[in-house]
Amino acid sequence: MSQANAAARKRRAGGATLQENAIPVQAQNQAPKGGLTLPQVISLVDKRLVTLETFMKETQQTVSSVPEQPNVFASASASEEAVNLLADEFNSKFELLAQEVADLKDIVLKLQSYTMEVNKTLYEERIQVLSDMGEKSGNIDFHISDDEIEDVPN
Repeated sequence: MSQANAAARKRRAGGATLQENAIPVQAQNQAPKGGLTLPQVISLVDKRLVTLETFMKETQQTVSSVPEQPNVFASASASEEAVNLLADEFNSKFELLAQEVADLKDIVLKLQSYTMEVNKTLYEERIQVLSDMGEKSGNIDFHISDDEIEDVPN
């Protein structure tokens, strides 16, 4: 009900429609409240890298397709410097991001190898315990003396 009231107010004020308001609400509902999981983080980093690479390719194509004019040489060199500074900034951020991804990869590999070692150790201990139980159960002898036997009334 309150959503309908808010939509009516916005229509009267010349604002957005109800459909435009529904999109951000859906986007907010998709975001997890407790943080991101590892696959979500990797997916997010991948999307950002693809976006960055696409932007860099478009920027390089734009810079290379612009013909240099002799009378606008000063402004062209200034824009080239700006583009070069921007490219350097993107490059440094990309290298930082690539290093972080490599560090995450190393951490995951170390965790996997540790987990495999622990599982191997547990498996070997289980085999040892089960083999010890098999040896002990085969060697158990029961001795019942005549004193321990009771007469059972019929």
